[in-house]
Amino acid sequence: MKAKCKHCGREADSEMFKLHYKYRMMVCADCFTGKTDRDRQKKEASADPRTGGKPPGWDSEDEYLEKMSRMKQQQTVSRFQPILGTKLYQCTCIGCNYNFKFDPLKNMPQSCPYCNEPVPKFKGSVGVNDLF
Repeated sequence: MKAKCKHCGREADSEMFKLHYKYRMMVCADCFTGKTDRDRQKKEASADPRTGGKPPGWDSEDEYLEKMSRMKQQQTVSRFQPILGTKLYQCTCIGCNYNFKFDPLKNMPQSCPYCNEPVPKFKGSVGVNDLF
């Protein structure tokens, strides 16, 4: 059975709707993951026909540098802090800034318990001596 999303107006299968914590309503899977917001931003950026959303002189090297900059920001935004006396780490979510405990040995949880944003790769050192 199909239902209309109140956020984007598209019709989607009613079983695919989820409760979004920011919008405080049931939204389709695309709105839940932020795909419709990204599409809307791309349309707004490319609305200017003169530049196509990019400054003059923009080339593939600039695209690469922008992508690397975004990746670097994501790495610095995700914060893992050790919890004293345990092997767990305090993780702050990139999407919603929710704090939760993260176990690097089991790699659990794999996503934020609040907004379902995937947890970035943990780059801390967990050696064999730390296990026992």
